[in-house]
Amino acid sequence: MDKTTIVGFIVAWSLFLLAISMGGSGFGPYFDIPSVLIVIGGTTAVTAGQYEAKDLKRVFPAMKVAFLKTKVEPLEELADKIIYYATEIKKHGAIHVEQRVLEENNPFFREAFAQIVDGTKADVLEPLLDSKLEFIEKRHAIIINLFSNVAGTAGSMGMIGTLVGLIAMLTNLADPSSVGPAMSVALITTLYGSVIGTFFAGIMENKLSQKNASEVSAGELIISGATMISNEESIGNIKMKLKAVLIDAGEE
Repeated sequence: MDKTTIVGFIVAWSLFLLAISMGGSGFGPYFDIPSVLIVIGGTTAVTAGQYEAKDLKRVFPAMKVAFLKTKVEPLEELADKIIYYATEIKKHGAIHVEQRVLEENNPFFREAFAQIVDGTKADVLEPLLDSKLEFIEKRHAIIINLFSNVAGTAGSMGMIGTLVGLIAMLTNLADPSSVGPAMSVALITTLYGSVIGTFFAGIMENKLSQKNASEVSAGELIISGATMISNEESIGNIKMKLKAVLIDAGEE
């Protein structure tokens, strides 16, 4: 499990609920069905209308990714593994590492080095892997954008609810009993929108963005290493260039 996601999520919601409980009025005043319909229902409906069904189906798997520990290897370990493969291939040939390549957990690494085993030349391999990584990045960007959109939409729906409540209050000023419920909708919808946008969608968006950046950095390192191996560069050159990549990525 990703401890920072879990701790941040739990602490944020716990502090919010603790603040309410310490307010002295209990949780009752903070639950309002019209506000739920406007913010949660409205945000869900608007988001559903903006994205395709295949992307909406990825929401819960994406949330699972945010809460699970990333499977991407640290770049230093990945560089060491690339150097190991480069050394083995240089000494024994690409076929020697075929079985080990098939057992790799990282699908991008497995595909890149399977191409080397198959004898794919560098001028074909590099653009092929670049296209694959670009596709992965675009696919991730869609779901990251979805959570960003949820955060913005929830805030907007909160403002809409505020206007609805204010209009209801202003049109019924002659009836004092209607002012309280109308004001409640006006304020609680803003609260709901802010909480959902910050404590839920904001956490998901930023965590997925970080995980995407880590995966892309790993992919770029794999492409660099695989291309050099395919070009039959010396082990010394491969080590030097991979180290330069790590420095650029801030890993050393």
